[in-house]
Formats: sequence, C-alpha cells, structure tokens
Amino acid sequence: MSHVSTPLARTLGAAALLSAAVAWGAAAFQYDPYDPRVDILVPLALAAAFVVGWLAACRAAPLVKPLPVTGPPREAIPGRLGIVRRDWGLVATAYLVVWTPFVAANSAYAGRGSGLGAVYCGLTFLLGAVVSVCNLALLQSWLGREQRMLKEDAAAGAVHAVRVRFGTPVLETYRYPTGQGVGKIAASATYGVELVGEDEDEGDTGGQPAVRLQAMKAGHSSAVGDKHLAQAAAQLAGHGGWLCWPTRWRDIAGTNKERTVSAAFVSDSGHVVWGVTREEDYEHFLRDGAAPPRDTDPALAVAPVPRPARYLPNVHASHLRIAAFGALFAVPFLLDVVPDGAALLLGVASGALGLFAGMTLDSVPRDQELWTVRTTSHPSLQ
Repeated sequence: MSHVSTPLARTLGAAALLSAAVAWGAAAFQYDPYDPRVDILVPLALAAAFVVGWLAACRAAPLVKPLPVTGPPREAIPGRLGIVRRDWGLVATAYLVVWTPFVAANSAYAGRGSGLGAVYCGLTFLLGAVVSVCNLALLQSWLGREQRMLKEDAAAGAVHAVRVRFGTPVLETYRYPTGQGVGKIAASATYGVELVGEDEDEGDTGGQPAVRLQAMKAGHSSAVGDKHLAQAAAQLAGHGGWLCWPTRWRDIAGTNKERTVSAAFVSDSGHVVWGVTREEDYEHFLRDGAAPPRDTDPALAVAPVPRPARYLPNVHASHLRIAAFGALFAVPFLLDVVPDGAALLLGVASGALGLFAGMTLDSVPRDQELWTVRTTSHPSLQ
C-alpha cells in the first residue's frame, strides 16, 4: 500500500536531489584527479543522509485510505477541470540518472591521461546528451489531446454528463496469439474502473449500463494514466459524481482508430479522474442520448486526488540498494586510493549501477491489491 506524501518527506526528497545535483556538477565541471574529491564526497554523503531521512519519513506517514463520502450530491458540474500535474521530482531524478555514467567517468578518468578513459567519457557524454533530449517528453502536458478537448469544452460551458458512482477497479488482461509460432502468446493489460448508476448496486445496473473508465494514454508514457487511475481508485471508492464527455465527442471518435472518447469522473468531493471510454460503453449515452448536454459552472473547480508518496515498501528497496552499491564503488577513486586501471573499472561499474537503478525505479508495478483481475482470450485460444 502507498503512504501519504507529507511535507517532511517532500522536503527531504528535494534536499536529496539538490545535494546529488551539486555532486554531479562538481564531478562534471571540476578536475582534480590526484587529490581526494571532497567537493563530490560531501554533497554525495548529504544526499545519502537525506535519502535515508526521506525513507523514514515515507514509512512513518499514514497509509493512503479512501476518502469519506460526505455531503449531498453536487447538482452543478464544475467548468474548471484540473490537469494531472507534472511530477517535478521524477523530472529531476530522470536528468540526474541519465548523466550518472558521465559523472562517474569524468570523476574517475579526467586528467589521468588514459586514452580509453577519454573515449569512455566521450561516449557517456553523448549518451547523456541524447537521452536528455528524449527526456524533454517529461515536460509536455500530462493530458492527451482528447482529454484537453474535454477540458476546453467544460471551460466553454457545456459537456455531456450523467450521474454515476465510482465502483470496482478492474485490471483487464487480454491473451492473444502473436503469430510467431506454436505456443507464442502475448497479453495486454488495461486498468479501468466500473462506474455504475448512482442509485444501483454493482452487478445490477438496471436501466443504466455500467461504464468502464479506462486509463488514458497521455504524457510521456502510458504509466501516467495507469498511476493517475490507481491513485483515484485507492481514494474514491463509492463516491458519487458526474461522468463527463466532451461535446465534440464525434470529432474525437471519428479521428481515433480505437474509437475511444475521452471522459472524466468529477466527484462530489471535488476531484477529477481522467480517462477514456470505449465505443460499446459510451454509445448508449452519447449516440442514444442518455447523457444530454449539460451546462457547466465556470466558478467551480476540481483537481486530481493528492499524489501519494513515491516510495513503495518492499518494492523500491532493491533499487535503492543497487544505487547505494553504485555510490560505494565511486568512493575509492574519489578518495584517490586506487591505481588508474582500478579507477577505470570502478567508474564503469558505478555509472552502470546508478543508471540501472534509476531507470528501473519508476517502472515498478501498480499496487495489485486494489484491482479485480479479469482475463479474456482471443477466440482462437478458447
């Protein structure tokens, strides 16, 4: 289970990133190959201390719990739908990670007169520069074009909407043959939430069909939508609200090969959950008119649920241990107590471990306790 993100944890995390950035800057722009690199070791030690403090603060924070359902249903539909905020901690971490091999190489090799070391420094610099350009995707909007169209329509004064209740989080797994040989099977996973009629029980929707609000594909990767939906599922179970579609839904469905249409659940508690709906889910409401256009109130605003702490117990521990080993491998050549050949090898190992730990840190799976798993298969596998 995730923990609540507290001001103390965020402060310690920011201090760790800042200390690491100072160490990276000293390693990249200052050269002193024959003396201990105190200018790197001190901020590196501070970063390690702040990380330990961040871990302790995260673990001491309370677990994320469902928000209480309070207050009467909201009659008005907010006109200001908040966006999924960029994770600036992730952005800073990503840039520190991609430059880790160059920083380790530069502090281990620079000024030692090694031709091999100079070549390796050049290659790691090129790697950092190329991946830094790729990381610019982290700075783009974390809403897709179709979600932004819904946001614009709500701000303009009208959306298609129907009252629903936030129901069961579902992980749909679809198995299909790859066509690459006997026994070759792949599977795709889609996160979603069943939204049922506000006055009806799940599994008995009566006159109003259930709608599956699926995770959106937006931002720098599909993980953005998965995490956004998972955070909402952990806190909004049982909440009532409005399910909104854009008034320009035909423009979206007609230009989208998957025929999906953006949607947003706007809870009575003042939160918004972004996603998409498939054609079989929205056609009753949009094509058949069950969700008529409704006016929005531009004075009302909603925002996504608060983002939990990044640290997940029993998941990130192994990644952080790898990063710690990478830092320890750097200590001998930063203290200048090993010959040049050993410094070369330790620099390679330190940079590689730091890069591996950082690049896999954000790829951990979602908390599976929340989800009801449903598996379907291609007809040929049935």
